[in-house]
Amino acid sequence: MTDFFDLSDDTFVKKNTSTGDRKTDTNIYNPDPNAFNGSYKSVFRLLPYIFDKKMSKYTKYSAKFYNSLTKEAFYVDCPSNVGKSSILWDLDGVIRSLKDEEPELHSQLKDSFSRWHSHYSPVYIKKDPQRPELEGTVKLFKFAAHINNMIEEQINPEENELLGDIKKINPYHLLQGKDFLCVVGKKTKQFRDWTKCKFMDDVTPLIFKINDTSVAVENSEKSVSLVQEFLKKNTPKLDEYLHKEWDNETRNKVADNIIAVVGNKSVINMLLAKTKDAETKAIIEAKLKGTASNSQPSQSKPLDGLDDLEFTSSSPADATADSPKEEKDEYDSLFSDL
Repeated sequence: MTDFFDLSDDTFVKKNTSTGDRKTDTNIYNPDPNAFNGSYKSVFRLLPYIFDKKMSKYTKYSAKFYNSLTKEAFYVDCPSNVGKSSILWDLDGVIRSLKDEEPELHSQLKDSFSRWHSHYSPVYIKKDPQRPELEGTVKLFKFAAHINNMIEEQINPEENELLGDIKKINPYHLLQGKDFLCVVGKKTKQFRDWTKCKFMDDVTPLIFKINDTSVAVENSEKSVSLVQEFLKKNTPKLDEYLHKEWDNETRNKVADNIIAVVGNKSVINMLLAKTKDAETKAIIEAKLKGTASNSQPSQSKPLDGLDDLEFTSSSPADATADSPKEEKDEYDSLFSDL
């Protein structure tokens, strides 16, 4: 087998180490149940990132400050993404530590600050009854812990004495992967229910379309050349979703938001005592002493639509008005049973 199909499992499994305005992004695949009567169903295939297979599942930590007085939000990437000391990481830890002893303060601060991680992977959309125009395209799928756990369970399944040896499957594999049945429900306007999603049972090669011709990936030089060309031509670049380093302006905005949004002096003192981010700590201390301008935080646009699991919904009427009627295929029966 040619090494083109080789994928390291470490790329997809988490390693145990300790250490404003929203807009529609056409590069991101967004199965939004809010736009389709509370339910979204599709079938897609996770893909290796053709430009760098080690980036096939890219993980990034981000944070959000929300000022309830000005109704402004500020989004920023977390320096922990690149192994640097992070005052955002430390602030998250300080807020968590208040949960038992100061539940009201903990709740208030959780509403004002959040830090989370998201994963990005390319996907080939095989079936999407809600937006059939997306079928046959490659997009970037942004997902959180539930889907990531499902991926890791395929790659590193738990041992079960009753079931015997369970075969490890890398669902990203182009020859021996699995299609993904995506069934998204609506918990609230902001949060989605992913619990009905699952990987299909069958291990299959990727089948993709070039115009109206279906092509199944094979272990041959011709097939490898064809799928490489298709993926390079159609896969969105990850570049704009990668970690963005802090410049002086960003660091000052973080300091301003910590002072304005956290507000509580004792919490800020706890944070400054804990953090190893000396540069941001010095800026906050200077601002608190009045030696730097106490500028109010201004509303900033998200770096890349980072507000996790919140997206701009499109009207179902607009999305489907001109869609032609499709003949039923093997996926329609799956959808009808869900």
